[in-house]
Amino acid sequence: MTEPVPQRSRLARDSLIVGAATILSRLLGFARDVLIARLLGAGPVADAFLAALRLPNLVRRVLGEGGLNAPFVPVYLGVKAERGDAAARRFAGQAAGQLGLLLILLVALGEIAAPWLVLGLAGGFADEPATLALAAHYTRLMLPFLLLTTLAAMLAAMLNAERRFTMAALAPALMNAILLTILIVQLARGTEPALGAQWLAVCVSLTGLAHLGLILFALRETGLPRLSLVWSPDMTQLVRKGGATLLAASAAQLVLLVATQIASTEPGAVSALYYADRVFQLPLSFVGVAMGTVVLSEMAAAANADGQDAMLGHSLALGLMLALPAATALAALAGPIISVLFEHGRFGVEDRDRTAAALAAFALGLPFAVVAKVFGQVYFARQKPKLPLLAGCLAVLVAALAGYGLAGDGNAARMAALAASLAFFMQAALLGLALLRDGIWRPGVASLRPIVASLIASAVMLGVLLGLSSVLAAMLSPGEPTLWRVSALLFLCGGGVVTYGCAGWLLGAFGALPLPRYLRKWRA
Repeated sequence: MTEPVPQRSRLARDSLIVGAATILSRLLGFARDVLIARLLGAGPVADAFLAALRLPNLVRRVLGEGGLNAPFVPVYLGVKAERGDAAARRFAGQAAGQLGLLLILLVALGEIAAPWLVLGLAGGFADEPATLALAAHYTRLMLPFLLLTTLAAMLAAMLNAERRFTMAALAPALMNAILLTILIVQLARGTEPALGAQWLAVCVSLTGLAHLGLILFALRETGLPRLSLVWSPDMTQLVRKGGATLLAASAAQLVLLVATQIASTEPGAVSALYYADRVFQLPLSFVGVAMGTVVLSEMAAAANADGQDAMLGHSLALGLMLALPAATALAALAGPIISVLFEHGRFGVEDRDRTAAALAAFALGLPFAVVAKVFGQVYFARQKPKLPLLAGCLAVLVAALAGYGLAGDGNAARMAALAASLAFFMQAALLGLALLRDGIWRPGVASLRPIVASLIASAVMLGVLLGLSSVLAAMLSPGEPTLWRVSALLFLCGGGVVTYGCAGWLLGAFGALPLPRYLRKWRA
């Protein structure tokens, strides 16, 4: 059964909207981290602050950027289809009310147990009591963020279920814009690192309030749900499958959490891994969040298995069309990217080399992370989270075993990133094999052709990038003016985009005529 063209067009359009909003948030967040590097450097204060920031970032990535969609959207759409809009809003109010009560209790416990939370994120701090104390202090200041942004994410899932993606996707950008403004003010005033980190921690919680306010504003058109503590059969269904679904949807972020734990065994490695991860998250978020948010809603609304199979094939091709060239570019340009963006102020040569090595290692896992994201949506749409949960747990285990097995290579950040990439590969492979075994995914020549074309086009782009890098090496060196260096990096990226675009079009990666057919027509 062939997927109708309007559905494919809607998928691409909605994915572009969510991806563009997400990349805006990531770019603002990236600018934020560039300024954090300037303000804090990569020493103990930076390690403490960035380790504490891992928890809000984890919550925001898992929940604020679509993680709650997986458990909530299928149940919400089921209630709406069976009993109408009013019943669906009532269910949303029950879910938000129960979640809010639970979050208040969890945040209160977190304030008490902050040092243990930090050790759960960066166990290596156990041997550094001063850094541990700083990280615990910053964590306490950031914990209200969890309550506010998780409630916002719960309500944003309702927007996504109604296919109103824009405002929910834009909310994280507002949060990063607030932090970016605070950083600019602190740098202008010459604030000391310890004091600056404390102010930033307070402002993290304030961004959660802004997130909630924006979502409430967006819900005016669909109707605000009334918070309720009444337990219903719908809530039982949500809780019965929702925990496993949420954990499965969080697998990628849990893998990165394990990577942070591994990196914490070496001073400065947490900061290097964090900055590398921020660059890595730019393409991952553009593709992965868009796939996870839009594909889930489309698959949950699909009328039959054939419709889901067609949606899966198109989503996989679209995801890899973007992920393959992004991974290639990150691996080839890791050094120049990190140097131009971060090598300023207290961020030195050693920090650059360590961070660039971690970024190149992360790039290896980017396509597999996107594939795993797309594969998982099939099971979430069917409310069958057991297999994605198993694959996610195995991925976390693989990351932990690989990370500690690679210990002692002299660069803990690179070791942790390699472990994460291996985990993404294992997760994608397990889900893909299961889909093939169960007959849910039936790849054919037509669906695989654009993926192969994207792979070949990425290889062509790699050759061009390596050649341009050697030509522009002098302009990219740290001693050159910033404007020259930024211009050279932009030229490199632009050359890569043009090369990939041309090669991909000729090979048929974007639905254009494949090269052999094009040549036959030209000869005729």
